[in-house]
Parts: sequence; structure tokens; C-alpha cells
Amino acid sequence: MSIGTRIIQLRNQKGLSQQGLSELTGLAPSYLSRIENRHLEPRPQTLRKIAHALNVRISEIFQEQSAQLGTLQCVITSSGNCIMDLLQSRRKAHPEAGIESYDPRQLQLLRMANYLIQTGDTRLLDSLEVVLGALLNTKKNNSG
Repeated sequence: MSIGTRIIQLRNQKGLSQQGLSELTGLAPSYLSRIENRHLEPRPQTLRKIAHALNVRISEIFQEQSAQLGTLQCVITSSGNCIMDLLQSRRKAHPEAGIESYDPRQLQLLRMANYLIQTGDTRLLDSLEVVLGALLNTKKNNSG
């Protein structure tokens, strides 16, 4: 599900029109329309404004609204490889054969990280690299 589609869902749940969301965020209705119709991807600060106006956490914009339980197939990278496969191969661990899958929370976190990566903002990428590197080092040190 796209970010735009999820914003539509959240906006409708709150009983807001695009005009109403525009008034709460200070963003032009035409700009919100382009986001909702997947003509542009909002920057993180725009997502913050939208989430605040909808009275939800930013992470909720990345959540699937679905009754699905269990795990979901990973479709994160264009090559068909899951991010965890890439991380495990970098640590010289061998992922299990077959399709890797994630529970809804894990998939939400991957979507959020992927969104930040896609923005191409150097400061965000540097921060994400530091945080992920620290987490990987912590996990490695705790398991060794």
C-alpha cells in the first residue's frame, strides 16, 4: 500500500476532506492530492505535519490496514532480495533458503527505513547509517 493510499484511509477514518486536512496542515489541497494520488512522495517533515493533523504517529502512515495475521512476504528491494538477506550476508551468516517473510511490525519498520533511504537526504542517510550500524554492532557484541 502506498503512503498516499494510507493517508486517504486515515483521513477518511477521521472524517476529513482534503480541504479539511489542508487547513490542519497548512499544505495546499493540490499538494495533498498529488501525495494521495502517488504523484509525489512527501518529505519527512511533511509526513510529520500530516501525522500531527491526523492525530496519529508517523509510523501509522506506514502500516498496512489489513486483517492479515502471521507473516508477509518481503518485497523490499527491486532485486527481489530482502534487506535482512543483505544484512546477514554482510555479517557472513547464511539466510535460510526460500522466501523470507516478516510479521506486520517488522515489515512496517522496513518500509519506514526504505522510505528514509528513498528520500536521498544526505543527513537522513548519515543518521540512519549510524543508528543501524550501532544496532548491528550491539547485536553482534551481545551474541558473541
